[in-house]
Amino acid sequence: MLRVAVFLLCGLLLPLIALPPSEPSRVAIEAAAARAVGSHDPDPFTRNPDWLAAPLLSLQELTLIFNHPINRSVDQDPRISVQDPDVLPLVRLNTVRTRFIDDRLSSAVQAGATQVVILGAGFDTRAYRFRPLLEKVRVFELDRSATQAVKQRRVHDVFGASPPNTRYVPFEPPRDKLASVLRGEGFEPAAKALFIWEGGSMYQPAAVVRAILTDIAQTKESSLVIDFALADAVKQARQDPASPQERFDAAWGDPWLFGIPEQPGAEAYFRELGFDTVELLPADSPIAARRYLTHRDQTIVGQGLDLREAVPLTLAELVTRRN
Repeated sequence: MLRVAVFLLCGLLLPLIALPPSEPSRVAIEAAAARAVGSHDPDPFTRNPDWLAAPLLSLQELTLIFNHPINRSVDQDPRISVQDPDVLPLVRLNTVRTRFIDDRLSSAVQAGATQVVILGAGFDTRAYRFRPLLEKVRVFELDRSATQAVKQRRVHDVFGASPPNTRYVPFEPPRDKLASVLRGEGFEPAAKALFIWEGGSMYQPAAVVRAILTDIAQTKESSLVIDFALADAVKQARQDPASPQERFDAAWGDPWLFGIPEQPGAEAYFRELGFDTVELLPADSPIAARRYLTHRDQTIVGQGLDLREAVPLTLAELVTRRN
């Protein structure tokens, strides 16, 4: 009852108070909460592998997203949680994203990557879940200072200390330039690296996205896993006050800003910046559902529920052009 009372009180107060710059990203907390819900799926065929998402979220963080039902779903049976039309799309998206990126991380390290750069790391747990795999790999977690401070506090509370190969790097574009920030932290542009940019490109202006991707493309023997929206879908979401991007993300101070233009399209956009495309996977596609969201009995997570249409995201695996 006390926990419920605290949530109710904070729920009344928080919408009336603008969060100071010292507060962490609510969007990052929302994504971690969605991973936590998915990690409780009893079916290993569809379970989100981020079993550390829930331990990293304390009441203090969840209170900041009190007005989103994903908050109350973290400790709930996921079979009940996914009945909520605001929760199900997040759970499905984050299960697809987590598993897609986890697979590429394993492949990249096995192929010789010695550096992993996680942009907008938020509450990413890969440095901890993949600790044996990454033992000889340098991991750079980049994010806003306020979000990193909370992440480090929670890591200390849960683990006692961060892995010795992990560096927390403050990164706040457009003030900070990716190449110079990484160079100052000992990143080696000539060494094979994997860049992960999950749930971040849509929140940056087009010029910032282009500058970050250009810096990544200048590194050699590197690959990038990124998710993105298309420009028309972003425009539609911004014009619809009932869209989750407006009701939650924009209300929390992180509106969607960038989408890749439909013409010439994503593959041409990335090619112009110096990348070759290995795979493009729409997160809401039948292929993604078959690969990541199909239960043992061949039903789909949330099958049969009438959902509000969400802005679709696409996952991309890219490599820097070798010539």
